[in-house]
Amino acid sequence: MKRMILTAALLAGVASGTAWAQSAADAINQRQAGFKAIAAATGDIKRVMDASGDLTTVAAKAEEVSAFGKRIPALFPTGSGTESGQRTRALAAIWQNKSDFDANAGIMVREADRLAAALKANDRTATAAAFGAMTAQCGVCHRPYRAPQ
Repeated sequence: MKRMILTAALLAGVASGTAWAQSAADAINQRQAGFKAIAAATGDIKRVMDASGDLTTVAAKAEEVSAFGKRIPALFPTGSGTESGQRTRALAAIWQNKSDFDANAGIMVREADRLAAALKANDRTATAAAFGAMTAQCGVCHRPYRAPQ
């Protein structure tokens, strides 16, 4: 009887481990795609700023950054670092300082929302300040939490 219970527990552990590996891989894939998308959105905003174009045309890009920023904490579940066996630049410091990491994502959201408001108002001065604050916040996380390429 003990052997059957032990075997069942081991099989359940293997099954849940397999399911977890898929979840870690999914989280990694989603966050990598999301970070690429916000980099592209940021580039689009910068191009319009540099061309002195109509800023309102890229306000939705800042909203995309904000929307993804809200998802960041959930896209870094425990076990989705390099220990997952997946290719990721996420450093262990994320999970060692998860509250700081999550707070920084929240700050990025706030700055992206400020940028969206400035873009919608077609206010070049406010846009420049908000863009600088938002992109600086990216570096606040990249330095301690992302491995170099």
